Amino acid sequence: MSEPTKYDLTGQKGVDAFLNLPEGAKITLLNGAVGEITANPHDGGFVLVKWLEHQDSSKLGEEEYVFFNEVREAVS
Repeated sequence: MSEPTKYDLTGQKGVDAFLNLPEGAKITLLNGAVGEITANPHDGGFVLVKWLEHQDSSKLGEEEYVFFNEVREAVS
């Protein structure tokens, strides 16, 4: 089994990385919430995420748009 791909979202190259995050990648937000990308419009601004872990348990399984400045890390 191969190592998961970790995307570097920092600096100028981080813009390109976020722009091209694939569906199915898991992201962790600055607040600790974890979600799976279900859609990426490839505009570099936001992705649609299905919540896997969230401090508000009522949001689990729901989808929500997440902006780039809220994301701490992404792996696929």
